[in-house]
Formats: sequence, C-alpha cells, structure tokens
Amino acid sequence: MHSFDDYYYFYLVVKHGGFSAASDASNITKSKLSRRILDLEAKYNVTLIQRSTRHFKVTPLGQELFEECRQIIQQVESAHNVLLKQKSEPQGLIKISCPSVMMRYQVRSLLNHFLKQYPKVQVEMELTSRRVDVLHDDIDLAIRTNFSANEDSSIVVRDVVKTTHCLVASPDLLQGREIQFATELNDFPTLALGVQKSNYQWLLHHTQRDEQIVIPLEPRVKSNDVAGVYYSALDGLGIANLPYLTVESDIASGRLVHILPDWCSNIGTVQLVYASRKGQRLVMEKLIEHLIQGLRDFASTCRGLPSVKAQRTLHKKISHLG
Repeated sequence: MHSFDDYYYFYLVVKHGGFSAASDASNITKSKLSRRILDLEAKYNVTLIQRSTRHFKVTPLGQELFEECRQIIQQVESAHNVLLKQKSEPQGLIKISCPSVMMRYQVRSLLNHFLKQYPKVQVEMELTSRRVDVLHDDIDLAIRTNFSANEDSSIVVRDVVKTTHCLVASPDLLQGREIQFATELNDFPTLALGVQKSNYQWLLHHTQRDEQIVIPLEPRVKSNDVAGVYYSALDGLGIANLPYLTVESDIASGRLVHILPDWCSNIGTVQLVYASRKGQRLVMEKLIEHLIQGLRDFASTCRGLPSVKAQRTLHKKISHLG
C-alpha cells in the first residue's frame, strides 16, 4: 500500500485549491506536495490533477479519490479528538479492587463524589480482601491495607495513611465487664481474618512501652473478608481485631467497645496500587489524587487515632520487636 501521507498531501492540495494554498495552510513545502502527488500518479499511471502555471483542475478520478480521502481523514480526526478529550476531561472505565468494609466506611463517599463530578467515568468494582495482582487480575487500581514493605518493583505503590488496628467487642458480649488485662481475653470467644491458617494469634504492642504480648486464638468465627469479622463483632459473636479507621464511629456511638486501648495489634498502611505511571489516563490521575486527599482528610478527623508522630514511634517499636 502506498504511504498514507501521500493521500493526505493530495487531500490538502484539493481541499485548499492549489499547491501554494495547501503549503501555506500546512507548513509543508510546495515542492514536497508536488513531488509526492506526482509519485502517487506515477505509481498508478493516472492523472489526478491537471496543473500548469495558471491552471489547477481536479480530474473526475481525482475528485472521487478526494471524497474517499476526506472520509478517512475525518475518521482519523475523530479518533484524534477522542485522545484530546481524554486529556481534558476524565472519562472511560476504571476497574477498582477494595475490601468491602473499607469501601463502605472510607472509600464509598469519596468514589461517589468523584463519579458525580465526572459523569463520563464508569467504575467496575471488585470488593474483596484478597490481595489482588493488578498486572494479572485486570485491575486498574487496588486499594488495600498492607503490613509489610513492598518488594514488587513492577508496580506503583502509593502510601496514603497509617491505620492502627485495635480490639473491639459488642457491649452485648461484654455484659458490662471491663477488660483490664490481656489474660482476660481468653474468657471470651474471638473472631479472626483468614480461613486457611494453621494457627491464629494476636500480637499486641503497648503504645507507650517497649512491650508486646502474644495472644493465641481459637477463633469461633473465621472469615476470608474483613466484613465477616466486622459484622460478627457487631452481632456480639466475639472479640475482633479491626482497623481503627473502620470502627472509630462505632466506638464513639457505643456500638462497639474499644478493649485495652493502650494496646494495638499493628500499624498498617492504606495503599493505592497500580501498574504504571507511564501513559496514565487522566481518569486515573484524577481519581488517585482524589482518593489520597480524601483518605488523609478522613484519617485526620479520627479522634482516637494516634498522632502521626506517635504512629511513627510505635512503628519503630514494632519493627524493633520483630
């Protein structure tokens, strides 16, 4: 097939009614336009334009070719406009993975606000606590909580906020009893995340002292998703270890009781995970920016969450204690 450029040059010359006018409009030299169209005519042994120093006329064959070229170039321009719009207005489908409890309490309102702000954006959600592989699971953006350093250099991981985990239980379970010592936890049923572990335990760290306690568990309820643990705790089935960002409002309202508030089980990091920054769509850029700011604003309003300084100190203690 002949070079598409030659058809484009022919289209320009006919559209502007001459070589000089086409050259002025396109910044392509007149000699180049003339040479490329001559090559096109020679290749097919046809005459498309009859020209002289004072005469410019498109032949019937040339007019027919011009109409075909015009349609093709209009389609190319439409495709180009799609890319231009993508760079000026967020649009298109974005596939998101997020734990269901995190979606309900931290992400839902942020995502809804984003979708209302940008009506041309579509979202496909996978609600799971499973650690998805964004490269192989066809996920554009994974929202997760992580408790260890990222070792996969093939993905982008954005740390958003620190989140402390704490022990909580329903008032119906406690029946007015105030737990003052970790050994008293053995008097109550427990709930745990994960269904295929060989053993279960809580590793509690004191927020002020370099002290930790290991609490072996025989969970009454196990769940592969945080939501199962959370709702079991609300229903009074056992003591649960849950992110403070998730249960802060329940503690404030009295739906859950914060047990041993001077201890926490760990400090995790809420992260946004995606494949690459290179060639990133505008919708991804805008959504990532929106989620980071919104999650940080949300975390700053949690009254019982340790300060950033305290979290960093505790994180160093946990790392030191192993």
